[in-house]
Amino acid sequence: MYWPFSNFHTNAMSLLKKDKQRIAIADYLSRDLPYTLSPDDVFLTVGCIQAIEVTLMVLACPGANILLPRPCFPSYGALASSNNLKVRYFDLIPEKGWEVDIEGVEALADENTVAMVVINPGNPCGSVYTHQHLKKIAETARKLGILAVADEVYHHLSFGTNPFVPMGVFGSIVPVITLGSISKRWLVPGWRLGWLVTSDPNGILQKSKVISPSQSLNSSKQREELFTLIML
Repeated sequence: MYWPFSNFHTNAMSLLKKDKQRIAIADYLSRDLPYTLSPDDVFLTVGCIQAIEVTLMVLACPGANILLPRPCFPSYGALASSNNLKVRYFDLIPEKGWEVDIEGVEALADENTVAMVVINPGNPCGSVYTHQHLKKIAETARKLGILAVADEVYHHLSFGTNPFVPMGVFGSIVPVITLGSISKRWLVPGWRLGWLVTSDPNGILQKSKVISPSQSLNSSKQREELFTLIML
């Protein structure tokens, strides 16, 4: 598979730093948050699929694993494997509107778990999580000392009684990496403009250097530092 910007550390940097677009995205996403995002929190990508790729690449380190929902958008498993990031699947409960099996997440996580992925609105299930359930997910991630990766490419495309609530609302509980794009809500898939946004008012990702474009969690020591910062 060909990725025109797969070399994130070099070719993509000019795209990632487009200031006007980053300012606009930070302003737009901040409307739904209890704090204001900075353009420095926004990294532009070639569609949401590259946001997924970059996130998994940054989180990958020897022996690490990531928790994915089941059912899940299939690219997560494929891209995790291509980055030597081990995958563990937690169940979504159909009888409860495809909510996350919180007990299952806690049972799967260990000292090598770096993050859990939350897709909301859900793909492929179409679920929209309540504020209460998302808060419980954030509290669980904090308890486990892991990041929350929120795939919100279908943001605000919600049906039924539950309004869309961005995971970034709970960024003060646990650091959130939000992935999105303009393709779904604005029906412009050919434009290939996506984003990776850090919702982290406590600055944990910066302190642990997870969001440095030249670094990944490449050592157990760095992973332990991130775990400690999240648990504080």
